[in-house]
Amino acid sequence: MRTIHAFQGVCFDLFSTLVHRKPGNPFFRNVANDLGLDLEAWKKAYDDLHDETMAGIVPGIVERISLAAKATGVQCSQEATRAAVTRHFPGMAASFETDPQAVPLLKHLRGQGVALALVSNASDHAEWIFDRLGLREHFDVVVFSHQVKVLKPQPEIYRHATDQLGVSGQDCAFVGDGQHHELAGARGVGMATVLLDRRLRHTEQARTEADIVLDDLAGVPNALDALSGSRL
Repeated sequence: MRTIHAFQGVCFDLFSTLVHRKPGNPFFRNVANDLGLDLEAWKKAYDDLHDETMAGIVPGIVERISLAAKATGVQCSQEATRAAVTRHFPGMAASFETDPQAVPLLKHLRGQGVALALVSNASDHAEWIFDRLGLREHFDVVVFSHQVKVLKPQPEIYRHATDQLGVSGQDCAFVGDGQHHELAGARGVGMATVLLDRRLRHTEQARTEADIVLDDLAGVPNALDALSGSRL
């Protein structure tokens, strides 16, 4: 494989890396209204199921909503819950947008012969958003945690991506906002790590796990060149 630098593959995180959440997501309020739920209590129970849903233990957003409702003492049928999700999902999807630098960067890297993977802690509705934004076509490999039932920063999720790409961890870089110690996990399998500083609560911790820190995606090609030079 011919590349412009030493890396044969690059793995990207999704949310707060390639895709951003806009304020004003109406989805949870609308679903709570449809199902007769106390928004605050139900949303807390919903959030408590985050890791189990991302790991595929809770099989998707419909079950997550139903279980969270049950935790607050409300029984919601699968049919009613699924109907509410279907009705209000467009509002959730509209609250996400692709970083304007993302697609040009992905096209540039693939044009240089670099294999690309997405590695995201996400459940089914996040995958729907990913597809709705038209991002799948820019990746050679897509790894969502709910499908492989492993969460970042566990090494297996990164190795799954590199195995699918046909490259080693040493020949890969990982680019992300650093949440959930994802950069430390990538380092653990030999990847170089690039932090996108999105000024989030976990950013300072993530700086300790990054080989290079960038303000935006536009700097990724130069960062890869710099990191590959240190590995030659």
